[in-house]
Amino acid sequence: MSTNELHPSVQQFKAFVNKHPKVKGQLRKNHKLIQSYYEKYMILGEEDPFWDSLPSEKKESATAKMDWIKQLGGLMEEINWEEVSRQIDELNGAIGQFQQLITNVKKESGKNQKEMEYPYY
Repeated sequence: MSTNELHPSVQQFKAFVNKHPKVKGQLRKNHKLIQSYYEKYMILGEEDPFWDSLPSEKKESATAKMDWIKQLGGLMEEINWEEVSRQIDELNGAIGQFQQLITNVKKESGKNQKEMEYPYY
């Protein structure tokens, strides 16, 4: 459906949303708000203080991203990699034991089935 086919009030609301970044940001976060915002737009109009009361969209600056990367780097430095390696080795051992248990159970169930298939009487 092209813009020309939209109802004029919907076209006005669309233009209103494009002019107001706060409304646009809220609708991008939660698409379910479109209907309620459209209804408020139709009842309250463009000049209502409700539209100014919406929280503005937070934009991450390059410095905020760099701070996040620095924090991540600091956390990576604090990790005791020897401890992580030891825990991985223990987990590998536990997985190996579990695999061995499954193999033994399969062998045991295979033997029981053969005995049941060919009984000696």
